[in-house]
Amino acid sequence: MRRVSISLMFLTIALALAPALALAQPPVVSEPTSSARMTGATSGSGRGLGVGAIAFFQPASAGTISGTVPNVMASWGDAAGRFHVEGMFGFYHNTNSNLDVGAHGWYHIHAAPSADFSVGGGMVLARRRIDVGKSSWDVEVDVGAQLRAFVVPNVAFLGSLGFAMYFPEYGANQMAIAGSLIGTVGIAYYFL
Repeated sequence: MRRVSISLMFLTIALALAPALALAQPPVVSEPTSSARMTGATSGSGRGLGVGAIAFFQPASAGTISGTVPNVMASWGDAAGRFHVEGMFGFYHNTNSNLDVGAHGWYHIHAAPSADFSVGGGMVLARRRIDVGKSSWDVEVDVGAQLRAFVVPNVAFLGSLGFAMYFPEYGANQMAIAGSLIGTVGIAYYFL
């Protein structure tokens, strides 16, 4: 009988001290799931306002400009790191003056600590001088994928590849449609 009463006494003490012992232990933090893990896009890289330069590379085809088209770029990424948008403006002169104004939106389908991979598209309105006294307002609609690689938390190299549809204006009542592969390279600085 004595053994039973001693066992009950130790069990009562253990049950009385268990909540106090549990509070004295440091909390156990579980490992976040892969979707909740901090990444380059969600930990600050690419969020907020950014500025930079971007160049378009496109092969020569009907109604398009061949070679490199430089543009200045402004970028903004949402606070959660799910997407970013870019606006661009370019003015260049290759025997004629040309003007580009456009915007692209990119949805991040994967992000790593120092890079993100996005899909999206956009539109560019371009004024091309065709001949002396004759210009054309062309519309370019493109879709593609973009990779941003952050060399430091607020500087990224950009590269994209996609397909563009061109709707050039050739005259008052004429419209021709052309398609082409298009690529971009650029660099951006983000104000964190």
